Amino acid sequence: MMDGIIAESARFHALPMDDKLEVRAGADLLGYLPPGGQIQRTSIYNENTRRELSASFYIRREAPPGVVAGSDGALWCYPNRWPANLPEFKEALLAYFDALDGVARHLLPVFSAALGMDPRYFSEHPAFDPPNPNLRLLEYPSQDPKEENLFGIGPHSDYGCITILNPGVTPGLQILMPSGEWIAAPIEPGCFLINTGQLLTRWCNDRIPATPHRVINASGELRHSVAFLIATRADVELECVPSCQGPGNPAKYPPISYGAHIAEIKKQNYDIQSLDEDR
Repeated sequence: MMDGIIAESARFHALPMDDKLEVRAGADLLGYLPPGGQIQRTSIYNENTRRELSASFYIRREAPPGVVAGSDGALWCYPNRWPANLPEFKEALLAYFDALDGVARHLLPVFSAALGMDPRYFSEHPAFDPPNPNLRLLEYPSQDPKEENLFGIGPHSDYGCITILNPGVTPGLQILMPSGEWIAAPIEPGCFLINTGQLLTRWCNDRIPATPHRVINASGELRHSVAFLIATRADVELECVPSCQGPGNPAKYPPISYGAHIAEIKKQNYDIQSLDEDR
């Protein structure tokens, strides 16, 4: 399944551009985001100024058959955009989404326990009823690594809580170490990489730092990876985890919902207005 979803990413991105633009993303960030649709302007790790080289295809939780996304029976489901001429693509993505949704539910107790809370803390928190992930299929063209300030994705950390990354087989992902050194991320067959995101860092009062990373694909070939990015429901305010605050260690951040957290990031990092105007 891990190999198969990388193949599906390559299959989608190999479609003619006109076919991909039929499912072009708007402000909802569902569907195809062409190269240049994103700049990590909110990054604290680099002043990213050039349009990124990567292209993406996004889906979120799909409504059950016969149910309208966003209706009473599917409040946390979304109207995904599916390409018309790619047989079995939708089925493969939904199967992978469901599998990773299960992995995510096993990861939440690990993070709860790591913060000194009951392992059920995150699993039973209203913010994860249900979790709010999105699946992102990425393609990175090869590039000249000497190009100044040019990236497949610029230095940043993910916006949500936890990312389950299938890195594929082509190098290019780099991680910023506390020493300030960028190192190549390991690629181990059959293994995921787990990144932590900004929302989790804020929620736990900086106990678990977000993972800074970037992509420079100097391999000479296309690179494909698939990210399963786990966030909370958009409407639940997150107050500091109880074990992460106390006398002499007050909460550093006021409560915030994922909806409020992501709204400004989307406004700055994605050229969504122009995408909607072009639709």
